[in-house]
Amino acid sequence: MGIYTVLIVEDDPQASYMLEQAVNQHPAFSVIGAAESIEQAKLMLAPMPDLILLDISLPDGNGMDLLPLLRSLCVSSSVIMTTAERDAHVVAQAIQHGVMDYLVKPLRFSRVTQALDDVAAFHQRLTKQGEVDQMQIDALLRKVPNRTRQTPKGIDTITLTAMIEHIKGLTAPFSAQEVGDALKVSRITARRYLEYLEEQGTVTMSLSYNTGGRPKQLYTFREEKR
Repeated sequence: MGIYTVLIVEDDPQASYMLEQAVNQHPAFSVIGAAESIEQAKLMLAPMPDLILLDISLPDGNGMDLLPLLRSLCVSSSVIMTTAERDAHVVAQAIQHGVMDYLVKPLRFSRVTQALDDVAAFHQRLTKQGEVDQMQIDALLRKVPNRTRQTPKGIDTITLTAMIEHIKGLTAPFSAQEVGDALKVSRITARRYLEYLEEQGTVTMSLSYNTGGRPKQLYTFREEKR
């Protein structure tokens, strides 16, 4: 069972089922409820979910109307919009209300998983003890230098920063599975980020044949030379 709870607010049974499958297959999340309307969602805010997957077109109104209500109730749940609405003004309004992501239907399983990865990394960063530096704050607010914005599609700054911070403290070679387990992301996602870091020269990859089967890819963090 994941450490972060999720409420799905979606009246389309097919979309709701796909979202539930994506959430429950993610190591960091688990579904605690599913609502088909705004009124149902209001009744499911206690206990407060860590994440709300929110549609816009609902039977009893606009899902966007739930956003200011959440803030007025001091509900700190993260929100990901899942909608067919593509109007730029609607997208801007959602961003102004602080949504973590905006997923356009038809939903893709891989894109939903990526959004969940990013939210998990965001929560883990904020729950760590101690202070954060400006670079970490910039990553959380997605205010990153132009150089960092050029990361390829599928590589998110928040997740990337969290991964680098984690692997910097590892002294022994590590696998994608081990990093994925530590960051609560899938092995496939962890491997994609590690392959990117290898291309950037941040990690090196070697093969271990002490597995009794197929060789295992192990990575090592490369300390910057001063």
